[in-house]
Amino acid sequence: MTAYPELTPASWVRPLRTVPRARLRLFLFHPAGAGPLLYRDWPDRLPADLDLWAIQLPGREARFAEPLLTDHQLVVERLTAALRPYLDRPYAFFGHSMGALLAHGVAAAGRRHGDRAPERVLFSGCPGPGSTARPDRTRWSDTELVEELRRMGGTSEEVLAEPELLELLLPILRADFAVVSSYRRPEGPLLDCPVTVLGGAEDTVTPAELERWRAVTTGRSSLHTFPGGHFYLTGEAAPQVLATVAEELSQGALED
Repeated sequence: MTAYPELTPASWVRPLRTVPRARLRLFLFHPAGAGPLLYRDWPDRLPADLDLWAIQLPGREARFAEPLLTDHQLVVERLTAALRPYLDRPYAFFGHSMGALLAHGVAAAGRRHGDRAPERVLFSGCPGPGSTARPDRTRWSDTELVEELRRMGGTSEEVLAEPELLELLLPILRADFAVVSSYRRPEGPLLDCPVTVLGGAEDTVTPAELERWRAVTTGRSSLHTFPGGHFYLTGEAAPQVLATVAEELSQGALED
């Protein structure tokens, strides 16, 4: 069994922009194979009264030397504990793809433990609970994984054509796909906060699969689709996406 180091809460989050007396603190959960850098442009493109913090899982970027995690429940348990000190003001979650599954797990775990509830959870580019099972990508060959990265977009051809970069990237991707495969719908009460669902019109995640996120809450829900595929949020639709995120976060956020 791998011995994971004891980590401080600060290990799990990277501040992208800190705002004294921010109206809302937004936590950004990255997709499989990625890290906080996916959201590097967001501080310049979202309202100035939002505090922005990116989730940072082990094995990538500033935590590259740490062991990768492969179990959704373990990641959720550690993230839930690590984020608790940062829930001292109104907050929201945004999770894309794998990040949506983690955001759901942490929000549900916080509800079970009686933690402060999020003002809103935004689920992006990910089938909701109960969707049709997808292939187990943890068993795919390197060639198949590279083709999956190419299909999804979001990874440059320069990276895909460079063996040394792939040698670094593919283990991270395999570990993250294991996290996705081990996701199980959380037990316990439903969320009671508003939910926003976002997706790309050309993604393989269907509108019906996105709609399933509405069932995780007793609160209000909305669905928005944008031009583009799986990484619609980094493409030409990015300004429209961020405008929608800003608008959704302006509704119902509490003042400190």
